[in-house]
Amino acid sequence: MNSGETRITTDATAAKDGPMRSPRRPGQTLACGWCGSAVLVPARGRTPKWCSSSCRHRAWELTRAAASGRAAVQVVDRVIEVDRLVTVVEEVPVRAVPQGAGWPAALAQLVTQVDGGRVYDRDLPALAKGLQDVIDALGRRPGWRRRPR
Repeated sequence: MNSGETRITTDATAAKDGPMRSPRRPGQTLACGWCGSAVLVPARGRTPKWCSSSCRHRAWELTRAAASGRAAVQVVDRVIEVDRLVTVVEEVPVRAVPQGAGWPAALAQLVTQVDGGRVYDRDLPALAKGLQDVIDALGRRPGWRRRPR
């Protein structure tokens, strides 16, 4: 690429070039390739291999000696940990609508909540209308008569 050219990266070229790099953690450290001391990883730029220029120079000397056959080179692999966002889907149990013999117990809980003041006053008109609709539906049910107390 010439110095005057500009390279535009799209999603297709990014996928072709390889995976995108993940963000680095603040304060992340690596071991020096020569002496093993901690090297602070910067937020951007190249990942450092050595803690100082003297370690870099010693590694260069060893590589040069290995190329001439005078010394063996020790390869150092490093593991770089990267934090990734993981989405967890959690199922929340939903209370099922009572059916059949479950209705009397559900209505008894409603009575307890209304008597104890656990239902807001603003919700009482809608609750009364809903209960009146239930009574009307019972009246329309053939074969069922409202039994007096």
